[in-house]
Amino acid sequence: VAVGGNNSAVLSNVIEELVRFRTKVRHYALALPEAAGAAPMEGAAGADGPKPEEKEKRKQLMQERKPLLEACDSLRRDLAAVGIHIK
Repeated sequence: VAVGGNNSAVLSNVIEELVRFRTKVRHYALALPEAAGAAPMEGAAGADGPKPEEKEKRKQLMQERKPLLEACDSLRRDLAAVGIHIK
């Protein structure tokens, strides 16, 4: 409940904060940490791409962060249901 002031402006600020929060959570959930060592440069000897253990670690990390992405999608759907669309 907003005390005094323009409720429309307050609602707009709340929506902006929700969108910023959702964006930060999505960026975190989608970010992949760099390998412990320096990643080989493209075209360098032995630069055959990620090793199988690195791929598995990334896959596991994304699986662990899946609930965060689902929560972001849920927030977006819930806001859309009340006429607020995040693009």
